[in-house]
Amino acid sequence: MFDSHNRLLSKKVTSLLFSACLVGGVQLLTGCESQSSPADDSEAQADENTTSAQTDTPVPVADSNDETVAEQEPIGAETSPADDQVVSPSGYQKLGFGQVVTPALLADLGLTKQESDNEQCYYVSDSKQYYMDQAYGKRASVLYQVIDGKVALITIRDPKTPFYTGVHVGDTATSVMSAHDDSLTYAVDKYAVEGDYYNLTANVNFVVTNNNDVGALLKQEDIKLNDANDTLPIQIEYHIKGGQKLSNNIISETEWTVDNKRALKGEVESIDIGIPEAIYLVEGCS
Repeated sequence: MFDSHNRLLSKKVTSLLFSACLVGGVQLLTGCESQSSPADDSEAQADENTTSAQTDTPVPVADSNDETVAEQEPIGAETSPADDQVVSPSGYQKLGFGQVVTPALLADLGLTKQESDNEQCYYVSDSKQYYMDQAYGKRASVLYQVIDGKVALITIRDPKTPFYTGVHVGDTATSVMSAHDDSLTYAVDKYAVEGDYYNLTANVNFVVTNNNDVGALLKQEDIKLNDANDTLPIQIEYHIKGGQKLSNNIISETEWTVDNKRALKGEVESIDIGIPEAIYLVEGCS
């Protein structure tokens, strides 16, 4: 009986152990399936981050005008001077040709009168606009000539002062010819026997109707304005230094030869723009 009891007890223990092992094996298998490796965690985190990024950050929409906008960026005002800061047939800054000049206007613009005994013809300048010339020292950049109380001529002496034709003081005579398509009159300075000083003159807004002598003072009956809205004829005179004599006196704009053009030398010393009466004057007001 004792043996039967031991055998029965042994069977129960074996059964309990088997059940325990079975349960433990199932839990072990379940744990292995649910537990992930570090690599799996990284991939899962990457997927989560990607999903989050796609959700939080909107996908950029291509704009067909993006490239056009980039190419058409606005040009800054500093890239080119304002219209009134360029000497032109309209004048310069706040003074125009034919404008009446009074002491009050000069004071308002900060312009000072140059020493002169001639009240019918004199020059004014801005003391704040000057440059340093190697030969003469401090000089006014721009001079305004006043004849009979009106602005008649503007003279540029500073290489930095912009001129509407694109020519600057210091540019070559060839550049001047190119800017005016060779339509300039050549005239030797009366004091330059060898032609080392001469002038190149252009008519800006008119044509000469009469066959008057080239270089002579143009009168109202000699001039036909190109635009009916213009009230004053305007000429440009480039004063050239460092040249050589091309003729005894004058070469008109229709008489330039290939040899003349090739022989043209020198550089711009100053530029005058104004009415023919002022251009015609040889020395300032005389």
